[in-house]
Amino acid sequence: MPQQRMGREMMWKIDQRCKVLSDSWLSPLSSSVVGVRFPRPKLVLSDASWNGGWLSQCMGVANHRMSSDKVNSLTEFQGYCRSTLSRHGMPPQSSLQLTAADVLAGGLSCEELRDMSVTVFASAGVRHNAVWAGDPASYDEDECGEFVPVSPGTINVMVFVNARLQAAVLPRIFTVVAEAKTNLLSERNVRSCYSSRMATGTGTDSTIVVSDPDAPRHLSTASTHSSLGMAVARATRVAIAEALDNAPDCIQDEYA
Repeated sequence: MPQQRMGREMMWKIDQRCKVLSDSWLSPLSSSVVGVRFPRPKLVLSDASWNGGWLSQCMGVANHRMSSDKVNSLTEFQGYCRSTLSRHGMPPQSSLQLTAADVLAGGLSCEELRDMSVTVFASAGVRHNAVWAGDPASYDEDECGEFVPVSPGTINVMVFVNARLQAAVLPRIFTVVAEAKTNLLSERNVRSCYSSRMATGTGTDSTIVVSDPDAPRHLSTASTHSSLGMAVARATRVAIAEALDNAPDCIQDEYA
């Protein structure tokens, strides 16, 4: 029998929170931060600006709208990220995305498959930073780890999978997110700000994938032939589309 599918597109409201895992809720923590505090450690893979990479004992994830003039060096950047997490009650073992887009205008979508759910939250804006992968570089990193400017991410995606995922599944979900994002931008005819080509994303996108090691369901693949891959792709498209509709312009305001 085919698995029953029900997609839910949820309108994001400032005073709402959304259950993304069996024990965790995504909610606005301030006018510039949306995040999740985990009561138990989760397995997370991300390319977030702070605490990116593999986190086997991750205690939270957050997306923060910042202004690039908040930091002028790597040292200031590190202090800024630590302070942002602390001020919002986020554990130090949290992964933090940065963006210039309005996180409270983000998109939220959920795909449900029998006893499993995939929830995606996205903040987005492409007017000033859309790029085709291969466009001329905008900055370089020196031997001391310094680079200017420090550009916040513009399409930030959080994927919450209410299942135990094998390690190889998390990077596969990164690929599915990238494919879904690129396809959506192509459909909307979004072009690079740096060339005449179609945009494949922005130069500072970020993705976080969260797996629940305590979930009863175990999954070993996120191929786009699989139910999980389908759910991730569909939820990603809906969330990014909603975020673009809500905040078409990426405006650099002063946020704390």
